[in-house]
Order: sequence, then structure tokens, then C-alpha cells
Amino acid sequence: MTENRATVGDMTDAAESTPLAALDIFLPAPPPDPEQQEAFLDEAAALALDGYPLRVYLQDEDAWAFEECDPVRELLASAGPAVLPVTVLGLEIVASWVYPSTAQMKRFAEQGGSPRERPSAAAAACGPGGEPLPREASGFAAQLLGAGGGTQPPVGGPDIGGRRNLMGGDVGDGLPEPGRS
Repeated sequence: MTENRATVGDMTDAAESTPLAALDIFLPAPPPDPEQQEAFLDEAAALALDGYPLRVYLQDEDAWAFEECDPVRELLASAGPAVLPVTVLGLEIVASWVYPSTAQMKRFAEQGGSPRERPSAAAAACGPGGEPLPREASGFAAQLLGAGGGTQPPVGGPDIGGRRNLMGGDVGDGLPEPGRS
């Protein structure tokens, strides 16, 4: 018993020393699995008692919250109510389709309060650890934008001559005549 009290006290101290971000958790009502939702609510209540800022909204009792939270409203409109539960950190959905675990809720709250560097969209799609996007255009794109400072045309791109691609209307022999596609 003493060890458990010390652990809870340590978690409270950690929660007080680190700026915590608030989590909003949107739950289905009625739940597909009432026992699972009840177990989650017990875990969330224990974290709230330890000082973690959690707000839980039930679909039937707190319908206003589902309407006022833009990310949740948009997700429900596109994916339907089966996407619930949804966990929101600020205006970012951090978990959907599942109840977050105690460890996840702690991590979201603890890391959500600190500034984060955004990875590039391509790197984020490929997994964690992506590099941030460059602040300026580089390579061939920079040459096209004139970022190289010179007046020389870019080298290494395709030679398209004077042709224009009009979504399949130009096949290399000029523009189609009126009435022809």
C-alpha cells in the first residue's frame, strides 16, 4: 500500500511540475461495449484526481460539445459515429476509434503542453522522425521560382518546347480547333 501511495504522489508531483495540456475525450452513447467504457471512465477519473486536465463528453448528454468542436464535428460527418471515441488535444485529433490508455492520456497531456516541431507531410506519412519542411524552395523548384538569382533558365528539366498541356486537349500538334476535342 505504501508503494502505491508513493507512486500516486510522484505522479501528482510530476503533473504539477510539468505544464499539462487539456485533453477532450468524446465518447459514444450508448457505448458499444458498456464495460469497456466504464473501465475507461474509471481510468480517466483516477488521472483527473492526479491533476491531469481531462474533460469527457458523452454523445447523448453533451451533444453541444460534439457540435462546437470543429475537428470532432467534421470527423463525425465524414466517418460516422463509429469513429468514437475521439481524443482531442487542442484542436488536433490524437486518437480515434479506440479508448486511449492511461499511458497515452498521460503522454498526450504531458507532451501536449510543450511546443512541437512539425514534420513535413511526406515524412509524417512515412512514419515518425520526419524532417521539417525547408523554409525556402530548393533544387529545381527554386530555379523555376528564380531563387537562384541568375537569369539562366533551369537546366535538367524536360524540354516541352512551346506546347501546353490542356488536360489531354493538346497532343503536341497545337490547340484543338473550336468544336473539336
